[in-house]
Amino acid sequence: MILAGGENRRMNRPKAFIKIGGVPIIERQAAVLLGGGPKKGAGANGEAGAGVFDELLVIAKDPAPYEALGFKTLPDDPEFSRLSVPLVGIYTGLKAAVNGHILAVACDMPFISGKLALRLAELGLGHDAVVPVTGGYKEPLFTVYSKTALARMRDALKGGRLGLHRLFNDLDVLYVYEEELKRYDPGLLSFVNVNTPEELDIAESLARRRQERRF
Repeated sequence: MILAGGENRRMNRPKAFIKIGGVPIIERQAAVLLGGGPKKGAGANGEAGAGVFDELLVIAKDPAPYEALGFKTLPDDPEFSRLSVPLVGIYTGLKAAVNGHILAVACDMPFISGKLALRLAELGLGHDAVVPVTGGYKEPLFTVYSKTALARMRDALKGGRLGLHRLFNDLDVLYVYEEELKRYDPGLLSFVNVNTPEELDIAESLARRRQERRF
């Protein structure tokens, strides 16, 4: 599940379509998660074509631009669409998912690792959520969520408890720390995001260095 419903205040354009290394972030993500996505070979971590999941949902306030690229796209659940918080998008996608577990990914993370995504999915069985922790920070937007969490998510939304970190207190959460994360993503680049023009410059520099190392 790619969450593309942010306000984009600091970038003034939809972050999912920002190009890193000449490829929109959302297409880089799809290439890793689905094994090519709409445009083959657009992967970020040398994992394009491998594929991890059998379903990809995009959650966006305006589905049209994503549907035009071939993505199955859903607007926020109408019961909570007035709330502009990530929990609404996660709840929406988890409700609609075919599978019992789903990986939530923010649309501004250009270097996600399929190997790490698969490991988190493997760990997800038997838990409401599997949450990476980097630098002491819980990463709720590269996290596996289970349908067993839906009722508590809905209760939280109805009660105005909108923060994901607060939600974790009510769930059976398995936290995964850096030692384990680095086994699958040594540089922890999955957690790089692009929220500002400065972070975009950093991401472009990373993409160039990664490309140069391939040749």
